[in-house]
Amino acid sequence: MQHYAGRFMNTDFSVTVTDGAASGWKEQMQRWFAYVDQEWSRFREDNELNRLNQAPEGVEIGLPPPLYDVLKMAEGYRKLTEGRFSPFLKRAMEHQGYNRPFPFSHVADAPPFTFQLEEHPIRFYEGNLVEKHTSEQLDLGGIAKGYAVQSAAEWLKRHGAACGMVDGGGDMTLWSDGSKEWNIGIADPWNEAGTVEVLSMKNKAVATSSRLYRSWMQGGQKKHHLLDGRTGQVIESGIVQSTVMARDCVEAEVCAKMCFLLGSGEREVWFAERFPDVYYVLVMEDGTVVRNRSKESAS
Repeated sequence: MQHYAGRFMNTDFSVTVTDGAASGWKEQMQRWFAYVDQEWSRFREDNELNRLNQAPEGVEIGLPPPLYDVLKMAEGYRKLTEGRFSPFLKRAMEHQGYNRPFPFSHVADAPPFTFQLEEHPIRFYEGNLVEKHTSEQLDLGGIAKGYAVQSAAEWLKRHGAACGMVDGGGDMTLWSDGSKEWNIGIADPWNEAGTVEVLSMKNKAVATSSRLYRSWMQGGQKKHHLLDGRTGQVIESGIVQSTVMARDCVEAEVCAKMCFLLGSGEREVWFAERFPDVYYVLVMEDGTVVRNRSKESAS
C-alpha cells in the first residue's frame, strides 16, 4: 500500500492505494485537492465560486467543467429533497455567524435577515453554461468535500489502484477488487476514545455530520453549521451525529444532512423510498443509537 496526506479545506485528507496505482498519483491528488480548496471556498474572493456569486442574474456564465458538474449535482439533490438540502446558503450561513473559517466560539448578533429562494434559482445549458435567477449565493460546503473525495477515488480506480481509500476528514470512499475489506469505526461523539459501531465494506462511501464540532454562540444562542435549505435557519434536532453508508461520497454527504432534516416519524420511510440502499447510524442527545436496519443487511 502507498499513502498520501495533506490539509485542504480546513480538513485533513489522506489517501491509501494499492501499489498498482499510476506513477505521479500523489501529485495528482495534491493538485486536485488544492484546486477545490482554492476555487470553491466561500471564504475567498479570488476564485471561481465568488465570481459566480458576484455575476448578475439572467446572464449566461461559462464555468469550468468540475464546478459545473458539482453545481448541477447539488441542484439535483436540492430538487430531490424538496429544498431541504441546498447549496444556496452562503448568506444564511453568514447571518448565523459562520462567516470565517473555524475555529471560533463566539460571534456578534446579526441584524434581521430575510431568506427567499426562487423555485428555479439556476438553469443549466450545454457547454458548461449556467444562468442564475436568485440573489441568494452559493456555498458548496460539504458537497464540495464529498465531490472532491469521490472524484479522487474515481481517478485512482481508472489509473490502476485496485483497492484504496480516500478520506476527507471522515468522509470516505473505499473500493476493493475483493481482496480487501475495509473496517471503519464510527466515533462516539460523547466519548472521544469510544466507537459506536464498526462498518465493514468493500465498495462503499461513508459520511458523517455532527452539530457538535462546528458550533458557536451568537447572542446567547447556540448555533451550528447545519441549516434548513428552505428557511436558512439552524436545524433543530435531537440528533447530534449522523453517519451514512451509501454508494458514493456525495450521496452519503447529502443523506447524512438529511437525517437531521427529517423527523423520526418520516425519516425511515423517506430513505426507504428514495435511497433504499443507504444505511444510517444516528447518535441522539441522550446517547442512544438509532439505525434504519441491521448492519448485516446494509453491508
